[in-house]
Amino acid sequence: MDVIQIGNVTLPVVQPAVALALFGTWLYARLTLGKAFSEQVSSAAFLFIAVWKLSILLFQFELVIKAPLSLLYFNGGTNGFILGIMVALAYMGMKKMPAYKAALAWAVVVAIYPLAFALLSGSWTYWDGIQTAGSVLFFFVAKEGVERALILLLFWQLLFLSADGDVFSVEAMVYTLVTAYIIMWRKKK
Repeated sequence: MDVIQIGNVTLPVVQPAVALALFGTWLYARLTLGKAFSEQVSSAAFLFIAVWKLSILLFQFELVIKAPLSLLYFNGGTNGFILGIMVALAYMGMKKMPAYKAALAWAVVVAIYPLAFALLSGSWTYWDGIQTAGSVLFFFVAKEGVERALILLLFWQLLFLSADGDVFSVEAMVYTLVTAYIIMWRKKK
């Protein structure tokens, strides 16, 4: 497991990488998609992080009772991550966030997260730069059709995950499920 030390705190790299991706998404939404939408994005991101971090109470309650500070250092793991994603997607659906803007916001998360993870873990290679550059192309292809662009972005990410032997990872599953959710959400409208 890749970890990063910030002061006296040691965290899994995935936590600050997700936080950077969500902050970048909020900033993009604020600058290009409007204040109201960026506030919805920040609310969905907060819900995701809160559920992910606090889900340790559901999945490791005994640990939290024995060591209450574990709430600061640990999260709910894979189950908590998936639960957080589901809560955030449910929030987005309940708030009737515009699907096109949600697709753009998701593309920002997908573009920033792998780069942030690679930089924070110290494993950055030129392939990470190529992956990010290819992800940014989404915004040019999206003008032709956002569903097609989301599918291309998904396959682009899966290509790099498969090169690392992670095509069946939680990351790949999340990319696939959220992309499918957004596409189906757009089809309903």
